[in-house]
Amino acid sequence: MGVSGVSLFFLRTVADLTPILLFFYAVTRNSLERRPFILSGSGYERLFFLFFIYSLIISLSTLSSNLAANIAEIIVINRFVFLAMTIPMIVNTEIKIVRLLRFLWLVILAQVFIGAMQQFGGPPVIDFFRPNDYSNFLTGSERSFTSNRGLSRQMIIGTVGDFLSFGYIMCAGIIFLLARQRSQFRTHLMLLILITMVFLSGSRTIFLSSMLVVLFTFFTKAKPGTRILLLVSGLIGTPPAILFLINRAAGIEFEYSAFLSIFRPEFLESLMNQRLGHAFLYLPQFVVQPEAIFGLSPDRVLATQFANTNLGTDLPYIFMATFNETLEDFYPAALITYYGLVGTTLFYSMYFRILLSAWRRRHHQNDLTAYLARLVLFFVAIVHLLSLANQSFENRSMALFLWVTVGMYGSITLINRNPRTNIQGDQVEVRNRSTDTP
Repeated sequence: MGVSGVSLFFLRTVADLTPILLFFYAVTRNSLERRPFILSGSGYERLFFLFFIYSLIISLSTLSSNLAANIAEIIVINRFVFLAMTIPMIVNTEIKIVRLLRFLWLVILAQVFIGAMQQFGGPPVIDFFRPNDYSNFLTGSERSFTSNRGLSRQMIIGTVGDFLSFGYIMCAGIIFLLARQRSQFRTHLMLLILITMVFLSGSRTIFLSSMLVVLFTFFTKAKPGTRILLLVSGLIGTPPAILFLINRAAGIEFEYSAFLSIFRPEFLESLMNQRLGHAFLYLPQFVVQPEAIFGLSPDRVLATQFANTNLGTDLPYIFMATFNETLEDFYPAALITYYGLVGTTLFYSMYFRILLSAWRRRHHQNDLTAYLARLVLFFVAIVHLLSLANQSFENRSMALFLWVTVGMYGSITLINRNPRTNIQGDQVEVRNRSTDTP
């Protein structure tokens, strides 16, 4: 549309605030109709509100922090949680859940199609979908998409602006396939296409995490004899494969963005000035500070100033020079810095309650319930795995799929608790409908 700068910031802010406004609309509507706000049954909502209120308190009480930056960060990490709590009030029948699942599949397939166009069409097609950068005038920060940074490699961005967000959508598609109880030829074919698209997107973190989840799923679903064969094959074949890749990597010039660079010693050195540095250099020193109990507030600039003032002499200069840009790449460090041990405990407890509830229903007699429970398990597991090297909790694509799935799981939990709600609105029963097809 040619929109950029402050105008684009406001348009994207509307997208961030819409789930929150939708939640308050649904609650207000229920109140006017004298219907209570019903918890989904997993119990994460209470922990979420505790975390949300705590994050606001720490932001308001830390006078030296930027309140606008705090509020922006709080909205970004929590926006789709409100959507998850809204979905059970709107998607209140099984047929609606199936329709929403199909819609999510349409989103994934549309991105696959556009990504394929960008891969085969090259820069001219990518330029057509390239987004505009914008400014957050409230915090004074700039949002520059990776597709606009003049990187040497070609990347697939779909319609979401950067290769990470596109990779997350492909990863979501992989999870939708892995959560199925039965696998068919077309399932494996689609899985291969999605894995290829993740690889072509250029995100090594998402590709390796996706492959790890795929291999783990295939291993757990295999028969005992097949598991032993796979385990022996892996133990025998992995060392030679790694040695082969190390030799290949040694013969090329080191480039951080190249896939083979992960097998070069320079890559580990680079990570120690980024993600690994936050895990093994910064975090062990920060957690012993008094400020680690309650946190510094979600102001990254304030966190950088604190680290330079109190820990800068004990940490490498190169690491400190990029501290502000890399803190959230190892997200546990960012959580403890922003919200302290108290807030981080609330944050992870919320996910643990969701995980525990889904684990109990992964083999539910209702096919749809079991499928959604497995979806939740996969999404919660991979979003935490990816948070060790990325901002998976904040990413629009991953957070949207995660919390819409949690919302649908909350819907089916309420439907199972009160079967009569399953015939309200749509006079259709799909209680044991197969979810093996999109």
